Amino acid sequence: MKAIIFISVGLMAFTLLGAQNDPAKAIKSGKVVYEDKAKLEIHLEGAAAELAASLPKERKSLKSLVFNENASLYTNVKQDEEPQDQMVEGGGMIVMTKMMEPDNKMYTDFAGKKQIEQREFMTRMFLIEKELGVPDWKLTGNTKEILGYICQEATREPNDSTKIIAWFTPSIPIPSGPGEYLNLPGLVLAVEMDKGDHTLIAQSIEPMVVDNKMLAKPKEGKKTTEEGFKKVVDEKMKEMGGTRGGDVNGTHMMIRIER
Repeated sequence: MKAIIFISVGLMAFTLLGAQNDPAKAIKSGKVVYEDKAKLEIHLEGAAAELAASLPKERKSLKSLVFNENASLYTNVKQDEEPQDQMVEGGGMIVMTKMMEPDNKMYTDFAGKKQIEQREFMTRMFLIEKELGVPDWKLTGNTKEILGYICQEATREPNDSTKIIAWFTPSIPIPSGPGEYLNLPGLVLAVEMDKGDHTLIAQSIEPMVVDNKMLAKPKEGKKTTEEGFKKVVDEKMKEMGGTRGGDVNGTHMMIRIER
């Protein structure tokens, strides 16, 4: 009986790998749900500093990518309930925090090599159109398995202090992925940034028919360029006495201190 069970499992594994390597059976359209997880560093000054240790240390959210052979759309997964305020009390003060997920969307046209991004900042909505450009990823030769798919590692270094690691699977021959992490010869299933402090990891892959209605282009917001958007962010942060320390696409945290 043990020999029969062993042979059956071996055949199942062989069939799965065969399906992944057969282009005719590759997934051409579907939906991927990613977990977006990032560590938080909150610095408070003065008497409120002692409360920083009690504030959230990370934030998690879910993102959805629907795709077919022509385009993809990356959006937030809508939550059933609104995020609740979190309250920390001490030193005669009350610190209220609330996570706010901006209504960002990313539409990618593979054939036209263009992207339309709807990006929210400080309650203002912007619509950014840009070219995909030439891929600047470097393949390392490393591999690992994600959700049963063999993935290859690719890296990109936008500047001297930033390294992005992406894991893509040629078994799903769609040059898409979460947000701006795409333009590879296969669907990106995981991304690591900030030395692992920020990750995007696929939680599920669902083959399905994706029509044009599911790939509606973002339309809300003031039209601008990537440079124009960064200028708006830099000016606002300067006005508030801070600096733009990295990605401004992620979750916003509102902190209110009451005495």
